[in-house]
Amino acid sequence: MTAIRLEKLFGEDAVVGSEHRCSEVLRSWVCDYLIRPHPDLGRSGPVCPFTNPSISRGLLWVGFIDGCDVGVQQMTEAVDEMFAAFRELPPVDGDDALLKAVLLVFADVSDYSLIEEAQREGKSKFVQEGLMLGQFYPGCTTSGLRNKAFQALDAPLPILAVRSMVGSDFPFLAERSEWVDAYLKKFADRIPGPVRSSITEKVVGEFAVDTCPDR
Repeated sequence: MTAIRLEKLFGEDAVVGSEHRCSEVLRSWVCDYLIRPHPDLGRSGPVCPFTNPSISRGLLWVGFIDGCDVGVQQMTEAVDEMFAAFRELPPVDGDDALLKAVLLVFADVSDYSLIEEAQREGKSKFVQEGLMLGQFYPGCTTSGLRNKAFQALDAPLPILAVRSMVGSDFPFLAERSEWVDAYLKKFADRIPGPVRSSITEKVVGEFAVDTCPDR
């Protein structure tokens, strides 16, 4: 697999003259969906609160991988390359570094189970470094946090996305203890109130199950 070329999707540095055939579709989805409110979201604000600040600072990057024959191995290699590249993208420190995001688009892939598998396989590696790896693709049935009927990750293209972990990410990490450990390592001194309540309920619930006498 050739090296992934990362370009800015918006801003003065965005490549327009030689941009990928899917760039405009991706840009429209970001502008018309990700950074806007949605009536089915279940809360106020944009679908992805992270995206607009990233765009405003010129920190939303995109890479495209072409070909219908991309398999799990090639996709995993691409994810590993994205992991390494993300850490080197400017800025590497400071507040703005937390707003970097990369969208890796597999332009010709139609077997979306590959996207799911690559995300599952790669997530732990990203989480341990304080990052999040997410999946988007046409017809993705993953539901939103506030409305289970809302398919928040539905997108016109198959995408794997990476960004910095934020305080509100706990619900996406609660299912595995090593993910919770990584979250607490990063946010223990500034965990949002609702997240603290969620952690407390989870711990108390598990303790109650573990200590409940047999009946």
